[in-house]
Amino acid sequence: MGEQGYMKTTSDHNVFVKKFSDGDFIILLLYVDDMLIVGQNVSKINDLKKELSKSFAMKDLGPAKQILGVRIIRDRGAKKIWSSQEKYIEKVLQHFNMDNAKAVSCPLANHFTLTSKQSPSTEKEKAEMDKIPYASAVGSLMYAMLCTRPDIAHAVGVVSRFLSKPGKEHWEAV
Repeated sequence: MGEQGYMKTTSDHNVFVKKFSDGDFIILLLYVDDMLIVGQNVSKINDLKKELSKSFAMKDLGPAKQILGVRIIRDRGAKKIWSSQEKYIEKVLQHFNMDNAKAVSCPLANHFTLTSKQSPSTEKEKAEMDKIPYASAVGSLMYAMLCTRPDIAHAVGVVSRFLSKPGKEHWEAV
């Protein structure tokens, strides 16, 4: 990509940016076999696609509707864009048998006070908690937090403190 004038970003080595002298720019995001191209100039985007297709077998799926489990919603007239992980979150809830859980307006409500004293203290409690996929659930929350739900960052930070020795109260907070 460097020979095409695209610079790898320092924050993410799968993101490339090319700035044109007329002020236009193209952002190219790569992840395994997924690609997302962002820009305002359709002609320049098409030129990039032609150039890339010389080196890679590509299939143009048109305007992006989803990438990496994140749904992309656009209102071109209003020049607005949104992202959603509603389906991902529904799958996570089903996977952890939480699809009947009640939605809350405030992640990790005040009545949840979590401490290491709530970690298992007996072998029986440890064995019981070993059956619970705590780390996997917290990891799923982290992915949602990083992509579309920064509002749960504090709650995820709190429950992640107990990854090495979660107790029932920690699991209930998840």
